[in-house]
Amino acid sequence: MAMLEQAMTDAPIWLIALLFFLALLLASWLGRRLRERIDKGPERSGSDGHLLSASLALLGLLLGFTFSLALGRYDARREAVVAEGNAIGTAWLRATLAPGPQGAALRDTLKGYADLRLRLSDTQERDAIEAETTKAQALVWRRVQDALPAMPPPIGATLVTATSEMFDAAASRKAERMARLPASVLDMVSLFALLSAGIVGYVLGREEDRRHRVITTVLFVLLTLTLALILDLDRPWSGSIQLSPQPIIDARAAMN
Repeated sequence: MAMLEQAMTDAPIWLIALLFFLALLLASWLGRRLRERIDKGPERSGSDGHLLSASLALLGLLLGFTFSLALGRYDARREAVVAEGNAIGTAWLRATLAPGPQGAALRDTLKGYADLRLRLSDTQERDAIEAETTKAQALVWRRVQDALPAMPPPIGATLVTATSEMFDAAASRKAERMARLPASVLDMVSLFALLSAGIVGYVLGREEDRRHRVITTVLFVLLTLTLALILDLDRPWSGSIQLSPQPIIDARAAMN
């Protein structure tokens, strides 16, 4: 099970989709062969049709819930990027109220912090960026402490609050990136799809009309594309559906 989870996480999506499609075809073929072996009597397509409809309806429901969960995770990551961009922008506005060289040093440090957070979307060494973020946050906090004595207490309090919210936004964004679909959910969807494919093969196993095979193939293609889309949404970095860092870009542009 651990190997399957690792493969679903790291393997290319196109490879997973191809293997899944072939597995659906194999399950359908096995269902057809089972029908040919055990059912020698007259066809009872009516009752079989109810079984097929029920299994596909349950599969569609399960896929719908899984897609909704993956899309919800994607929306949460998008909102986390917006929240971090807003937090960086707010911290910068508060820092502009800090006078003297301490205020200038704080603003320079915030610019470097924003540049570092922008690199997170363009690099493959994201663990290193997160480690650098921790060090950069410590440096920003020291600059805030240096600037506070020269600021009126009410304004200094807003600076402290804005800086804390900026740090919290970075932590929330990291947590949202780490949140993935449970492996057991993907395993259950895959297993249910394979069993449904077997039922399709069993129900249509005695049909002589080859049009059923064409329709079945189209159905399997749709199921494969749905699974690929779910996996794509669940991959914050390696998927083709990527989030734009535009809110952070806008916050950094406002610092110039």
